[in-house]
Amino acid sequence: MKKRIAKAATVAAVLALLSAAAGCAPGDAPPTESVGSTAAVTEAVPKKLEITDEFRISCAKGDSIALSLAGRLQVELKDSLGASVKLNASFTEIPEKEIVVGKLSRDDAQAVYDRLGEDGWTVKAEGNRIYIAGVSNKGLCTAYDAFVAALRGGKITEGMTMDGRCPLITGFDFEKGDYTDTKVSSAYPRIYRLRDGTMLLGYDGMRVKTSDDEGASWARRDVQASGDRKGVANAAFFEDDDGVIYYAYRSVYSLPEGGKYYGLHVSTSHDKGKTWEYHSAIIEHVDPLGEKGVWEPHLGILNGKLTCFYANEIPSATHYQNIEYKQWDEEKKEWNNQTVVSDGDKHKSRDGMPVWQQLSTGEYVCVMEAFDKTNNNKFCVKLTYSADGINWSEPITVMSPLVKETRCAAPYIVELPNGQLVVSCQTDEKLGEPTKGTHMAISVSDGTPVRYLTEKNFSKHGYPFGADDSADCFSTWNGMYVTDNYIFFCTSGSKGHGVRVMRVKLETSEN
Repeated sequence: MKKRIAKAATVAAVLALLSAAAGCAPGDAPPTESVGSTAAVTEAVPKKLEITDEFRISCAKGDSIALSLAGRLQVELKDSLGASVKLNASFTEIPEKEIVVGKLSRDDAQAVYDRLGEDGWTVKAEGNRIYIAGVSNKGLCTAYDAFVAALRGGKITEGMTMDGRCPLITGFDFEKGDYTDTKVSSAYPRIYRLRDGTMLLGYDGMRVKTSDDEGASWARRDVQASGDRKGVANAAFFEDDDGVIYYAYRSVYSLPEGGKYYGLHVSTSHDKGKTWEYHSAIIEHVDPLGEKGVWEPHLGILNGKLTCFYANEIPSATHYQNIEYKQWDEEKKEWNNQTVVSDGDKHKSRDGMPVWQQLSTGEYVCVMEAFDKTNNNKFCVKLTYSADGINWSEPITVMSPLVKETRCAAPYIVELPNGQLVVSCQTDEKLGEPTKGTHMAISVSDGTPVRYLTEKNFSKHGYPFGADDSADCFSTWNGMYVTDNYIFFCTSGSKGHGVRVMRVKLETSEN
């Protein structure tokens, strides 16, 4: 398998594509003289603007993101220019030389925002005053990144203006979605698109459906997974650069001598999923009491290596559980480098059901179900992120149930083409009683970069398959997938329904 390494050049290329498509460049991608049709750099007076110690940085006292950016800007100005620029501590004083970050309740700053429209951002120099502004949090962070890139490139000049747009997806019209009921009596569906455009829909029992029309219809394809393995479930796909498809799954079954076997395994296909052969065991465990095991594998590339995240409750003497990963060593033909992403014992939480991916910014993100201490340890969805895939942030809550004593569990996360995140979960919040069943809920971020995210940055919950206890809405074990044109929602239903899929066309505020 060829290594897929997310080098800086690759990330820059992705960011450039996003900039051209949406007029919005997350991360540190430098602005160009003309970024698509939605961003431009003009130099009214091509004279370098000297930023010295005399400047002050002003931002709104209650704007946490602006304050964070202001702190980062201090470090950047020191590193780039050697300038020790202080924060405007009074928040009301108007310095003679100033960098305004975010929105202030001043006529001059308000005038900058008034011309941005619904989704604009700008970096504007007027005299000895620089405005870094964006209507949304994503826009503000994009403006900051554009300023830093121009600063490093020596392009900060008197009278300069850098403008762009950050069109946001504000929600999905499920009524206009293409709905498919597969009538397959199974659970835990997962969707994946191969590089030739073929789409795979995997579900419990190591079974697969395929689509050659971008998910408009699905055809059954039987899979023989791994010989005598039993209790197979939790499908996870990945295709490498050589076209080899990896299919990870868990296997759980009772042993004749007592106890249970728990294992995470991989099968591979070299013919676009037509036939499969057993590949390897990621991790195995036999528990004499049949209580603790390993669960929910999820595949991807981390730092150039095939990596599987999973939930592991073996290390704990309690009911807590870790999120970990192991990586495939091609030379040794084994899974190693076992790494803890979230320590359940440390957080006193049963962290489980991880779903992760690398974002277009190069950062890694992982969501999990975790205990909610404010809700009697009922599950909520938490997120952790990493710049290097090795050191992970403390988990933050991004999705909680709307009703106390209910749960948000079994999460999933995807990144939209413009950098926004969508988080989903399995919840009983609309039913109000855990015993009545669950449904799929989703929430969309406002584009705020992952390092600043809180639950407040996500939209109100939406329900792709409805949210009551009728036969049409009852659902469990959800998943998602994003292409250039669509977002896919999938779930497994009960009361006569099987795996269900909905395809919704992506639309932004630009459409």
